[in-house]
Amino acid sequence: MNFETEYKNINFKISLEKEIFEDVTLLMGDKFNRLPNQTMIEIKKGTLGPYNLIITSSQKDGEEYIHYMSGILLTTDEEEVLDELGYYLEQENILDDIVAIREKYSITPGPAWKVS
Repeated sequence: MNFETEYKNINFKISLEKEIFEDVTLLMGDKFNRLPNQTMIEIKKGTLGPYNLIITSSQKDGEEYIHYMSGILLTTDEEEVLDELGYYLEQENILDDIVAIREKYSITPGPAWKVS
């Protein structure tokens, strides 16, 4: 599933890919990072699944960053997944975080060695 949006003068291309796994127990993690039992039940039933989120952010100057997140648990219902993804992006401040990263790493006017 692919779509585009613009936020704070940055263009975002967002791609959501469902992860394919053979054994649901691989999602369990170690003893310190285990998923709650109810979440595992929903995954086993197939109503909840892990997704990869690939976001490409670019500005008019052509500078492009790619941001990759994996293991995002969302509904498997195709009619609801887009709404749930929007809620996830908003709740986790994903786009705001990307904007902050872009501002942090933008080089204007540049490092001292480049300016002089």
